[in-house]
Amino acid sequence: MNLVTALNKKYIPYTGIMLTSAAINNREHIDAYLLSSDLDDSDLNKIKNAVKDYDMTVYLFTADKSRFSERLPLVENYWSIEIYYKFLLTELLPENLDRALYLDGDIIVNKPLDVFYNTPFMGNDIIASTHRVENNTVKQREMLKEAFDNGYRYFNSGVMLLNLEQMRKNYNFQTYMDAVNIWNYEMEFPDQDILNWVHWKKIGYMDGDKYNFIARMGKEAGLTYEKVKEHATIVHYTEDKPWSNGDFHFDIEKLWWDYAKKSSFYDELSFSFINEIMTNNDTEKYVRELQNYNNELLKTVEKFMSMI
Repeated sequence: MNLVTALNKKYIPYTGIMLTSAAINNREHIDAYLLSSDLDDSDLNKIKNAVKDYDMTVYLFTADKSRFSERLPLVENYWSIEIYYKFLLTELLPENLDRALYLDGDIIVNKPLDVFYNTPFMGNDIIASTHRVENNTVKQREMLKEAFDNGYRYFNSGVMLLNLEQMRKNYNFQTYMDAVNIWNYEMEFPDQDILNWVHWKKIGYMDGDKYNFIARMGKEAGLTYEKVKEHATIVHYTEDKPWSNGDFHFDIEKLWWDYAKKSSFYDELSFSFINEIMTNNDTEKYVRELQNYNNELLKTVEKFMSMI
């Protein structure tokens, strides 16, 4: 089984936990391919050490970030240059790989992947899962109008089974950068929008609730840790991060910490998390701002009522 992900130094612990969860839940030998531009041998050894007790081999491939335009949308602590390394997959991965499963580093593999991994491509470039959103953005509706008019279902690029053998014949790095230029670097979900636009005619689908369960959406739907643990194969923490004290937390995040405890990064992360709780006042500031807003709103309502 070939797994692929992209990361920087900051994401070493989270990638290590993602790979650990995959190794725990799959009997097959796993070759894990890491795409990065700033990892060195010591960083690679940290990840290798995290999975040394499992049937997994880890490889590092260097991505040349100078090939990417400075105009590409980046958002600190949210979108880093690494999200665009997906555009280099057909060039960087070994030519003998005919398929690979791409997973973001903020994912937990909770059950065996063999059914998903061995899904027949049936002529498709990518097997993904529908992105559970009620409404696409204005830019997405513009970019993908023809696709949506033909019943297309937008997919999340954090989980993709890649038909590498077919994709090498038809796409390369320049294919994606040409698409970026066509849309004048104005994508709202940058790499994801481009991948949907380039491949929309050749996308197959698996059940998103099972193979790319978005934890935040599960929380909003009232689902619990126990329910998600029982049914979801892949759990994706797309916005609120279990390890970040600055984000809001909910019980589905316990699943991430279950696997973190089984990794070599647990002590480091738990200490960091507790320390951040003791020193970070973001939540206090948010509550204070909310109180101030409510007070101003109350004054407005009182003024309005007095006028009546």
